[in-house]
Amino acid sequence: MIGGSVTNPADVAKVFESGPIDGVIVGLGGKTSDVGDTMLTDGTINIMNAMKEKDVKRIAVITSIGAGDSKDQAPFFFKVLMATAMKKIFNDKNNQEKAVFESGLDYCVVRPGGLTVEAPTGIVNVIDGQAGSITRADVAEFCLDAVTMEDFPYIGKAPCISSVGGTGWVKDRSKAARGEE
Repeated sequence: MIGGSVTNPADVAKVFESGPIDGVIVGLGGKTSDVGDTMLTDGTINIMNAMKEKDVKRIAVITSIGAGDSKDQAPFFFKVLMATAMKKIFNDKNNQEKAVFESGLDYCVVRPGGLTVEAPTGIVNVIDGQAGSITRADVAEFCLDAVTMEDFPYIGKAPCISSVGGTGWVKDRSKAARGEE
């Protein structure tokens, strides 16, 4: 284990000195009152800068349903929270996503619905409508696939994922699944 702060570039660089890295999953969080107004953005930028220095190309960044252009996919009550109690954290999440989109890296911004701590279901749906819930373990599996599958279909995209509703995501490696036919 390597201790440090994601907001300190030198601490982040230590992680990248520890050995070869094939891809990075960013799952930062915390109360804004505890971590500051820009920790998600600053930390993600530090990680991406270290990735570029070490020629690491693939990154999955977990944000949230409701971030960026997915605002309409959040349930009504969550939209109220986003505009009030969670306003600062969503400003940081939106800036974090913008930094990832502009990074030049092979990214997947993962926007999960309501997170649960239940056992994994193995069901991950990429959704167009309102989000339901998803287990943290299913989000983790999706992120691992994002950084390890050579032909992961959501590179360069920001899918909203849920275990309830939407279109089921299957590890289909065909050209048709990637929209190439």
